[in-house]
Amino acid sequence: MIPRRHKYNIYAISVCTAVFLWFYMTWQRDDIYGVNLYDSTQTPASGVPSRDIMSRCVANIAADPSVDSKAKFYSVWNDSVNGEQFNVDLTKTVVFWTKMWKKHLNVYMPGKEGKLCPTLPQCTFTTNAENIRTADAVIFENSQLPLTYQMSEMPQTRFQHQYWIWLISECPNYLKINLNSYSAVFNWTITYRPDSDVSGAWGSQHLVYKRLKGADLDPNTDYSLGKTKLAVWFISKCSSRAHRILYAQELLKHIHVDIFGKCGRIVCDKQDFQCTVRHIRQYKFYLAFENMKCKQYITEKFWRHALGNNVVPVVLGAPKKDYEYLTPPNSFIHVDDFESPKSLANYLKLLDTDTEMYNQYFKWKTNPPKTIPLDDGVWCNLCRKLLGICPNTRKMYTNLDKWYRGENNDECEPVKNGTYQEVHFDTDDYDH
Repeated sequence: MIPRRHKYNIYAISVCTAVFLWFYMTWQRDDIYGVNLYDSTQTPASGVPSRDIMSRCVANIAADPSVDSKAKFYSVWNDSVNGEQFNVDLTKTVVFWTKMWKKHLNVYMPGKEGKLCPTLPQCTFTTNAENIRTADAVIFENSQLPLTYQMSEMPQTRFQHQYWIWLISECPNYLKINLNSYSAVFNWTITYRPDSDVSGAWGSQHLVYKRLKGADLDPNTDYSLGKTKLAVWFISKCSSRAHRILYAQELLKHIHVDIFGKCGRIVCDKQDFQCTVRHIRQYKFYLAFENMKCKQYITEKFWRHALGNNVVPVVLGAPKKDYEYLTPPNSFIHVDDFESPKSLANYLKLLDTDTEMYNQYFKWKTNPPKTIPLDDGVWCNLCRKLLGICPNTRKMYTNLDKWYRGENNDECEPVKNGTYQEVHFDTDDYDH
């Protein structure tokens, strides 16, 4: 006979197990294509903070180098005192402080404010600096900041409840400002990197599969149909010291690539994206060569120009493992898989003649991963973060420079040595 106290223990374990399974199954609900979309904050789609947010407010929060190797470059703490609870505000206001964003966003917010994330209307974005007192977050776009920190260029009062956010879309090698002078200024970051507080990536698997939702895709589609040309490259930065220029010069000795833009032939106005689209869709391959070789740096060249136009991206830039982690499975060809540009050229020629092999690079469309990180675009990501964060959790970047560049400046490979000069490609000069 089982003692009564053991019966209670068994009953308690059963209840806990059932509750755990219920939460697990609820958390794993399918949203797109049967794909599980998750987010570290677990904020529901409504934007209302989850029930355990306030219970986490009295938790001891610390930057843990064993979890994040860059935790030494920021501090995290908790403002609660003796269990004091902060109010959870279910509406948020974001102020764009820097001028560039004001000019750009006035197109989308003619009244100086608007809802940049339609699915989370609780967040209002504004370019009106008069709202600074009530703002929950203030955004500072990197290119518009003084090269060295100047207090006169920042809000004159910093309110305790606010998150000051540093936003940058480019990689560290293009950084001009003295980030050391901005130590202990910013609470959060928005960059292309997954370890940013808010993802500002140029693209994401979530957004790609979201756009495919509801599309009647045939897994047997022949994506080579209508593509009468082999490879294309739109490029506007032509430094002779860039890795991609040196690689392309060798590649062009073995295969024909049409090169458009500042470094080749001008065929489209820079602002006429539809013209660019019409040209790209004639080709089987797009050279998505990044201007710098930096970890996790994958830009619109991959997401918009190649994947967005059903063209296979040939990539040079981030390590292959980053593409495997951040992009749809088997959606790209990485130059590191080939011993030489000549070897890559031969492989592209093979795919050009083998339709079945070529179409393997589009199987991802109908075979998504089972789990995809939630990324609805930068403004929705920010709104969700604001709505889901414990209200009294604080963070400050004490060494933003090393966090972004790497402790040993190892986030990016250095450019090649040599004299700088602009390169102009004339593909007629290359004999195949």
